[in-house]
Amino acid sequence: MFSLSTSWNWAQHKNGRDLIEEISNLGFQSLELGASLSESIIDDLIKTGRRNSLKITSVHNFCPVPREYDARGFLPDTFSLSSPDEPERKKAVDLTLNSMELAKRVHARALIIHAGRVEIPSRTKDLIKMYKQGEKDKPAYKKLLSDIKAAREQKKSPYISAIKRSLAQLIKRAGALDLMLCVENRYYWREIPSITEIGEFIEEFSGSKNFGYWHDVGHAQVNENLGLEKHSAFLEKYHQHMVGMHIHDIDGSQDHLAPGTGVFDFTLLKPYLKKNTIKVLEIHQPATAAQVKAAVSYLNEMGLDNNQ
Repeated sequence: MFSLSTSWNWAQHKNGRDLIEEISNLGFQSLELGASLSESIIDDLIKTGRRNSLKITSVHNFCPVPREYDARGFLPDTFSLSSPDEPERKKAVDLTLNSMELAKRVHARALIIHAGRVEIPSRTKDLIKMYKQGEKDKPAYKKLLSDIKAAREQKKSPYISAIKRSLAQLIKRAGALDLMLCVENRYYWREIPSITEIGEFIEEFSGSKNFGYWHDVGHAQVNENLGLEKHSAFLEKYHQHMVGMHIHDIDGSQDHLAPGTGVFDFTLLKPYLKKNTIKVLEIHQPATAAQVKAAVSYLNEMGLDNNQ
């Protein structure tokens, strides 16, 4: 019922065989290929996964990491699909097309992309610092919140135009590959898409059956905790277009925790899950194998195994 993202254990293994054996030994029958995987690791994963009858449900862009880059320093945001700089945007598109070919090769249903960012200072970190100091209700916090929103709104236009150009090309290819291209909601406020931009993209590409929304539980809840957007608003507006979810627990501004080790109420997700919703546990270190295994039991107790 649940896939596990390789983002949990990729950095602990030098080959895909050991990586996938660890996931298989926890009882998972499917996984997501996370970003940061090299070509050699992916080849190992595919060979071992076939022997273990593991299914790959989704792939996270960029995957694989380009050969000229170190996997440990290459991030899903290294190149921006929303960059007004055409060489960078085209590089991001080319790498995404490569990820799409991989997704087709491994019979994944979806490719998840980060849609880039508006190039303004990332002041969400300042907001988080004040939040941790208990200043959320103070005037200075509210002013910073307002300033962050205003700065993004003022500068976003060329970046939104650029991501729409990228999406148009990528969605066309997704149709040819019979693959769902999914835009994920993000953690930092300067990142694309905002909650309203998700709707803009859905409307813009409403003629395509190969474009959808990917909901990240932790990102949405941190947005709510910081006073930016209500978590439920993402789900209420876009659940009909939601292809899958990244599921992890949250405590304040910290996410990617193993479910059951934070404070999020996972029963809030249940009304929005369908039978074909891809559910991926995107848990990061230092979560232990025992915590990952316990997370599945915990989510089953919350009723997330019984899709409508």
